[in-house]
Amino acid sequence: MKTIIACLLFLSFIACKKETSPQQTTKAKEIETKQQIHQNAEDTVVVFSEEKLELNQEKTKSIKREKLIEAKDDKTQLQELVVSKEFYKKEDLYILDYKYPYLNEKIDPGYSVFNTFIKENYLNIEKTENQILEDKELLCDTLKINRFRDKRIIDYKIYDVKKDLISVVLYKENYYSGMRYSTYLFDCVNFDLKKHDFVYFNDLFALGAEEEIFKTINDIIKENIQSGELYYDCWELSEGDFKAYKNNFVVNDDVVEFYFDDCIICPSYTGTYAIEIPIKRIMHLLKKYNNSPIIS
Repeated sequence: MKTIIACLLFLSFIACKKETSPQQTTKAKEIETKQQIHQNAEDTVVVFSEEKLELNQEKTKSIKREKLIEAKDDKTQLQELVVSKEFYKKEDLYILDYKYPYLNEKIDPGYSVFNTFIKENYLNIEKTENQILEDKELLCDTLKINRFRDKRIIDYKIYDVKKDLISVVLYKENYYSGMRYSTYLFDCVNFDLKKHDFVYFNDLFALGAEEEIFKTINDIIKENIQSGELYYDCWELSEGDFKAYKNNFVVNDDVVEFYFDDCIICPSYTGTYAIEIPIKRIMHLLKKYNNSPIIS
């Protein structure tokens, strides 16, 4: 009998040793929860990885560039007036690839004013070469290992505003060795074919229009940012930058386009290079030109 009782007591003792207390169960659940949170955090890091961000930026950069390159202009209609000229030079350290407009002086010798301007401002090859070589020296890479050629590319779009006015945007693509993205710079030229003179902001817009045009540009930027799409990371134009770029516009059909260099209103990988303002939106700010509206 004593033997049976002893066995029962021994079995009861073993059962008690194996039983898990409520406190132990709670701790186990807490550890499991922490492990799950840690795993979720790791998964989140994978989803929003730097690699994925770079791929998205590559994609939006490509869209932004294609929109610029593929934009339609009036080159075909202006074949007699405008001759497209090219300059190409390939050296060990750089490539120069220029396309630029040249007005037909046989039609009017006064067009030489425009052609001289283009030559002096964009075709100073010696100056460009010296700048590139100076930049190379600053890199202090005497061995020149794994170095790509720098590239300087110029191309243009031209618009026929009226029979007596043309608008040209020259876009300059600069690729610097070792940089991930090329950068874009813009110059806009508006030329009066009759007066043989250039047209600037104060010639197109009424006195005191700066403040309203500045506000309109920022309103459009805010509208684009709020719409999402390709305008994430963009920002409003500063007053100082507006003053610096206010002459950087072209008239294209029923809009006035203000062009801005990379990183003035958007980073290089997203957004836009130009803000389009519908003529109807600013018609009250336009001056008369040659005793008739510039935009007919």
